[in-house]
Amino acid sequence: MTRKTLVVLAATIALALPGVASAGSNDMNVIVDGRAGTETRTIAVSVADLNLASANGMRRADSRVNRAAKQVCGWLNGSVIPVSDDYRNCFGQAIEGARSDLSEMAQRQS
Repeated sequence: MTRKTLVVLAATIALALPGVASAGSNDMNVIVDGRAGTETRTIAVSVADLNLASANGMRRADSRVNRAAKQVCGWLNGSVIPVSDDYRNCFGQAIEGARSDLSEMAQRQS
């Protein structure tokens, strides 16, 4: 593994650990899965502190899911490299699955 890959992996794990640690305490985590190439990455996004029945709560949850989808698919802030088809596919699938889970959670809170 290259140093850059190790740094990205360490950052992903560090961001995922708080969500994984709280996963046993409630079911208010949205799982964001992204498959880029042959690698699948997952981040648990906690929405336990949000009221998903409100428009503001859903906007904040969607923002968190959006950031997580970018992370699992390998988005690099400040990059001048054009977005690839592989990234678009990964992001589209990750965001679609996570938003579906988020909608189910919102219905349960209503």
